[in-house]
Amino acid sequence: MRELPSGAVTFCFTDVEGSTALSARLGEALFGTMIERHREILRDAWRPWGGVEVNTEGDGCFVVFSDVDAALAACLRAQQRLAVERWPAEATVRVRMGVHIGHAVPTDAGDYISLAVNQAARVAACGHGGQVVVSAASAAEATGPALQRLGRFRVRDFAEPLELFQLLGDGLQLEFPPLRGAHPLDLIRVAIADDQALVRAGFAVLLRTAEDIHVIGEAADGRAAVELAIRERPDVVLMDIRMPEMDGVEATRRITTDDRLSSTRVLMLTTFDLDEYVIEALKAGASGFLLKDTLPDDLLAAVRVVAGGEALLAPSVTRRLVEEFVRRPTAATTTSALVLAQLTPRETEVLAAVAHGLSNAEIATTLFMSPATAKTHVSRLLTKLDARDRAQLVMLAYEAGLVVPGAT
Repeated sequence: MRELPSGAVTFCFTDVEGSTALSARLGEALFGTMIERHREILRDAWRPWGGVEVNTEGDGCFVVFSDVDAALAACLRAQQRLAVERWPAEATVRVRMGVHIGHAVPTDAGDYISLAVNQAARVAACGHGGQVVVSAASAAEATGPALQRLGRFRVRDFAEPLELFQLLGDGLQLEFPPLRGAHPLDLIRVAIADDQALVRAGFAVLLRTAEDIHVIGEAADGRAAVELAIRERPDVVLMDIRMPEMDGVEATRRITTDDRLSSTRVLMLTTFDLDEYVIEALKAGASGFLLKDTLPDDLLAAVRVVAGGEALLAPSVTRRLVEEFVRRPTAATTTSALVLAQLTPRETEVLAAVAHGLSNAEIATTLFMSPATAKTHVSRLLTKLDARDRAQLVMLAYEAGLVVPGAT
């Protein structure tokens, strides 16, 4: 008799997307054959990782694991195998999967009665074919596979807003439609660092007018800003460049090099359109710059852009920054040129477009590709060049001499 794990159990639910339409198109016999083959693939993926199948119902499966990493590894293997399987009649079996950990005790009947089971089923139902949706509780226990944060959502059977992630890995699709049955409830958590109390108070009042932004704290110097960031893990730090104790450049460097703050972005605030520290701050990992006289709506938009992983430079800062790089005789470095040599011609084109300040949509239009392809190219550039975000891509492109003022 199978032995079901108890205690902290990782639950995984799977379901074939569009199975009703697929059955109607293929006929019951062929559809049944495909469903049986998909079950074989899933079971082959579960087995090496200790997955125990609780039951199957229709085209869905319910399997449990003793730990999260095993469940995620099994899901990754299953999706990879499903993606390369040669299905008949030009049909494709696309499976959504959900992973959630919770406390449960197996019953004598060989199943579980636990709220966590219902919650795991809800997590799986949020996804799309080819996607593995992971709950925050599971993500907190994961140490192996890479996960991408999707945001905070209201999900049925969960009393509080739920943070959801999706599994990443070779061969897995990256882009999906919005989650199903999950209502977004994501707040951008912002910290404000400025040595002038009135300036901090003004920014805080402005940011609090936005329903999607939450001010989590203030700091009067760079050292306090770093401590605040480590303690509260904000999405964005509004950082003044010039502060006592520790300036904004050094504070930015400490934040961007701290593994605990890998999801925190720094948006620098400067009084002049080319502060002497701007270039050093970009090298330190700042995701963008704004002038302190920026209009309120532009500031709110900037926070949202940077929180979303994009880089942002005020137009006047960008223009002067390029001029400064070209003016400096050491702008193009051998190291940067060697780094660029590893790029394909298409990737080099995309990097140049990023350096000109184009968004993914604008890159797609300019280079005649889909927005999804443009985003994939930018993601690969970040990985290949070991860049934290688009701002560092811009820096590298300028340092290598790939972009000069007036170039198109």
